[in-house]
Amino acid sequence: MDVKLTLNLRSPTADTDREATTERVKDAAKRKKAAEKTLEDAWARILAMKNSDADREKLLAVKYAMETGATGRHPSGVGKRFSKAEALRIYTDLRESIREETLRKMVADMPANYFLINSERLLARLNERLRQESEVAVDTETTGVDVYTDVIVGISLTLPSVSIPPLREKGMHVYIPVAHDSGEQLSRDYVLEELRGFLYDEGIGKILHNAMFDIAMFRRHGYDLRGVTWDTMIAMHMLNENEMSFRLKDLAPKYLGVESDTFAELFGKTPFNEIPLDIALAYAAKDTDLTWRLYQFQFTHLTAMSTVLDYYRTVEIPLLYVIVDMEANGYILDLDFAKEYGEQLRQRAKVLHAKLIGVMAKHHEGDGELNLNSTPQMKVALSKAIGRELPNMDAKKTLKPLAKEFEVIADLLEYRKITKLSGTYIDSLPTKQNPSTKRWHSRFNPMGTVTGRFSSGKDEDAEDSNQFNVQNQPEEARKMFLAPEGKVLVSADFKAQEIRCTAYLSGEPVLIEAFEKGIDPYANMASMYYKRPYHEVNKLPNGEDTPERKAMKVVWLATLYGMSDFSLAEMLGLKKPEATAFKTELFSGMPKLSAWLKANEEHVVKFGFVWADKQQRKRRLPDGKLKRKEIPFGKWNDPKYEESRKHNAKINRAMRQGTNARVQGSSAIQTKVTMIKAHEECKKREGWALWGTIHDELVFEIPEDFTREDIAVIERIMTQSYSWGSVANGTDIAIMTRWGKGVTPDAWFAQKTKEAA
Repeated sequence: MDVKLTLNLRSPTADTDREATTERVKDAAKRKKAAEKTLEDAWARILAMKNSDADREKLLAVKYAMETGATGRHPSGVGKRFSKAEALRIYTDLRESIREETLRKMVADMPANYFLINSERLLARLNERLRQESEVAVDTETTGVDVYTDVIVGISLTLPSVSIPPLREKGMHVYIPVAHDSGEQLSRDYVLEELRGFLYDEGIGKILHNAMFDIAMFRRHGYDLRGVTWDTMIAMHMLNENEMSFRLKDLAPKYLGVESDTFAELFGKTPFNEIPLDIALAYAAKDTDLTWRLYQFQFTHLTAMSTVLDYYRTVEIPLLYVIVDMEANGYILDLDFAKEYGEQLRQRAKVLHAKLIGVMAKHHEGDGELNLNSTPQMKVALSKAIGRELPNMDAKKTLKPLAKEFEVIADLLEYRKITKLSGTYIDSLPTKQNPSTKRWHSRFNPMGTVTGRFSSGKDEDAEDSNQFNVQNQPEEARKMFLAPEGKVLVSADFKAQEIRCTAYLSGEPVLIEAFEKGIDPYANMASMYYKRPYHEVNKLPNGEDTPERKAMKVVWLATLYGMSDFSLAEMLGLKKPEATAFKTELFSGMPKLSAWLKANEEHVVKFGFVWADKQQRKRRLPDGKLKRKEIPFGKWNDPKYEESRKHNAKINRAMRQGTNARVQGSSAIQTKVTMIKAHEECKKREGWALWGTIHDELVFEIPEDFTREDIAVIERIMTQSYSWGSVANGTDIAIMTRWGKGVTPDAWFAQKTKEAA
């Protein structure tokens, strides 16, 4: 009998193992798919958050890197849900490799018409070509942003007319290194001296972005940059004052279609003098390349608005040199006074702290003493103290309107204010003295507001800036600013600048008549409205406003500043319908003014902008052109229509802002033209300087042996540099050795006569 034996080489459990393996593979695939889906969900969740623009860019970079396999999850995220925090940690790890790749590509893709000038022969040839140009874009690379202590390490120029065969591109973009740590280069002194002819030649127009910085940097080394004819940063304010950012690196992608990394993104905190020359060339030459191209774009669009272009060229550009001189002049401070003032503030803060704790401690729910600087603790305690639930602790929107009603809120606002001030005058201010000039310097921004008004303060791009806000000094703090030895400060303000401007723009006879008679316009309106003699509603014996004059001023300022009737009611202590009726009745006595106010609103609705005087500036208010959303009768407070209410509120706000924009914009023009005239006069007179611009006030620094004729010169500057048609300008003059502590010219000369006798 034959027996067939079949050899089974598989183990008894082989089938089971194979099935298990298959299941594991399937499970792994499911887990991978689930993980991918979970990651997709996580990204959707993360990107839907309220991310800053900077964070969003970082997150998208990480998402792309993960999708392309360039990176995976961060070790810290193992076993945890993918989060924004993990994504940003991944970005930190990626950043260096991203930066290195960006720099490599920057050099590899550098245009053929970017040239490094690092020899005497190349600089000589460049000088020849510069003399053939009518306009050149200019920029400086420096060790930092302090124009008094930092230094120039390189200069970039764009020569737009140069043609270099066989290059197709027209134009030449160069970088001249002068103080890099390594690489072949010429010395700063040699380069600046060789470029002196170009720098001082006003016949060659200089195009820059943020020209004030570069003008000051050249002066730092003993040279001037003359002939600046265009500043692309200032010009962009003229074309669209509503831009989110006016940095060149932010404007280039939007208007030129050219992506451009910022200095911080490319180099972090590495000083430019440490950057290799090939990378420095690619970066610096691109700056003037973009500046030139942005200038061409801006010029085309501003040419279509001839009045704006003419104003820009004759006011905003000359003003740049005025500001550079004013900032460089700086201030002398009495630190002993600052310390004493700060200590007074600190003592007052202690009193308020004790008072606030005494009132609110019993309402504190947490352990330990109530922390007045803790928003969560204070929201709970303060809500209980006033018997009203506060939505938030916002000072302007929530607390300030309640300050008149609740003493504890008024005390808290004062406490917040003076603790901030005491820190400024005791801790911060002494450190802001410039080590090079031994003075304190403020930064003035001629486009500090959307209406063209000045602002003052630190350079926002420089966290460690030692500049400070001179315009925001409290009345008491002003006394720490001293006139230099042998000089005095002469304060000259535009008397009732905005109401004179309104009289001129509206043609309202009631206002014009007040200025023709030399009487106070607020008291004149109060006399008409309340039907009482002028002298009874003007000023009280102690010099303070009468209630009637004060009410006129409140209504007037509310109208000019675009306040809602709700805000006006709060200021007057009335109900909203009463405030509306009060304002309506007041302006009904001035029909021409009322018609002008209405016309401003209608212009905003129809065109989405208003003009300043003589169409020299535009204020764009695009929300005014939005179509209103219907809210059914009786549904105003229905949560369903919240978005419609917000939408319509934007339209109303834009309409109210029309008048303010016209008056503020026109007043800004008057101030700037007057500053230019003042600067010209100061240049003619030894020892004279423009010390500062503070709201509607110009301050001059002049020798203490001045004459009445000198005061007359300042009065002429203030009243005759820019007129409001037939409405005469006015100015008040005060003379002082310590800012904020002045006397009239008559009192000053009377004292001098007394001393001489």
